[in-house]
Amino acid sequence: MDFFRGLYIIPWSKNYISISLDVLIVAFLIYKTYTTLRRTRGIQLLFGVGIIWISGSLAEYLGFELLEWILTNIRPALVFAIIVLLQPELRRLTGDLARIRLLRLFFLKPTFDLDPIVEAVRAMSQEKIGSIIVLVKDISLKDISENAVPMDSIVTSEILQTIFFKNSPLHDGAVIIEQNRIVCAASYLPMSSSVEISTLGARHRSALGLSEETDSIIIVTSEETGDITICYEGEMIHPVKPLELKALVSGLMSGNKKVKDESQRKSKEKDSGVII
Repeated sequence: MDFFRGLYIIPWSKNYISISLDVLIVAFLIYKTYTTLRRTRGIQLLFGVGIIWISGSLAEYLGFELLEWILTNIRPALVFAIIVLLQPELRRLTGDLARIRLLRLFFLKPTFDLDPIVEAVRAMSQEKIGSIIVLVKDISLKDISENAVPMDSIVTSEILQTIFFKNSPLHDGAVIIEQNRIVCAASYLPMSSSVEISTLGARHRSALGLSEETDSIIIVTSEETGDITICYEGEMIHPVKPLELKALVSGLMSGNKKVKDESQRKSKEKDSGVII
């Protein structure tokens, strides 16, 4: 309230630019926070915090001294509760901010030879071998790769298929590829907390979870059906035809939103039974 009251005494002729930028930045942060949390349990937690905060103000206004005392002492703990309980959502929010094009100028441009990756995915899809391959873009996955099996290997179709072979000790986790090198294998990714994917298996939920927090492209092959799925920016493209895989990954790697939107449209039409 103090902010809005102060607007009456601000010399707008001198400060309208800074004030406009201030309002736009705050509005952008609120919008990004909402779009990040709207499909997760975080939005429910924030609603609960908001109710407690409003109840405290109402208790003060109505003169409910006992209720006001309780809520007043609870309020400081809410900040720490949000930080602790919303760690995955906060990581995703900071990841979304890092995807702003202006900030990408400060990142090293990722390079990939997609041919061996696509060849391996197609072969594993045909043989119904489950796999998760992560292609790192701008946001580093060092905290995840440090807890996996280090490799630092060149990328070949044979190595990828060997890692995900059913009897291999590394086949359960994900392979992380960065700057055209296999950084590690058997890495465990954060599970998605979205309520919309509760029926999916652990492999797809972890792939979607990583895409919610980073800008990585995650390619998944199903062990049951052999279908190929791509997770990117918190959304799932499924199923992907083997012949379309390279063009789709190349488009996502270059940030072509038309490729992503068209693939999502086809995916939704397939899920609803529409023949394309």
